[in-house]
Amino acid sequence: MNIHYRPLRLNVGFLLSQTAGYGRHFDFHEESITLGSDICVEAFNGHLQLNRTPQGIVALGNLSAQLPAECARCLKAFSAPVSIHIEDLFVYPPQNATDPLLLVGEDAHLNLEPLVREYLLVNQPTRLLCRPDCKGLCPICGNDLNEKQCYHPEESEVQGITTSGLILSAQKKSKKADATEKRPAKTESKNKKKAAHAKAPAAARISKNQSAKKTVRKSGGKSPAAKKTAGGAAKKTSKKK
Repeated sequence: MNIHYRPLRLNVGFLLSQTAGYGRHFDFHEESITLGSDICVEAFNGHLQLNRTPQGIVALGNLSAQLPAECARCLKAFSAPVSIHIEDLFVYPPQNATDPLLLVGEDAHLNLEPLVREYLLVNQPTRLLCRPDCKGLCPICGNDLNEKQCYHPEESEVQGITTSGLILSAQKKSKKADATEKRPAKTESKNKKKAAHAKAPAAARISKNQSAKKTVRKSGGKSPAAKKTAGGAAKKTSKKK
């Protein structure tokens, strides 16, 4: 491949010499191209419409490519498809530009490589998979489970021990929960007994007061103790006489 071949570096001098509104359509079909000094993409395809404006040149279109990637599950190298949409103004003359990626050089060349590279990297999925149903690697031996299934008895034993441990832990938690639920019931019964004991003396006092009142009514409005006192006083008076 010719490393000096740069299909994304376009000579737009003929556009700059035209009035606003003039445009040109560009198609891209490349087996592979290099973006910058570190990324080589494959199956680069798409189209762009370049239109002259008073501020420079507007690029509008869609591009796609296959980027080198590594599967997040099986770690296998593969090509990840990425599609991007471009709708940007490239300023001319370049001294009026505020972004170094969005300008037309003094030599009337429009270099799309930095912008396309940035768009492809930004739009690349964060979790790359060689295929949606990738099974990944075996955690015991590292075998690629997409190519061959493997069985490890020690793994089954570990899983069995882990499962039994989880069951015992769940049972213990269940017993603790049952014991916690029963405690409030015992507390309620104790409180009821205390309330009953507290009410008993009060009921006894009320019954005594009621019986005392009945006795007073029967004896003519005086209590037996008052009668005894009155009788004793009468006897003393008679003796003195």
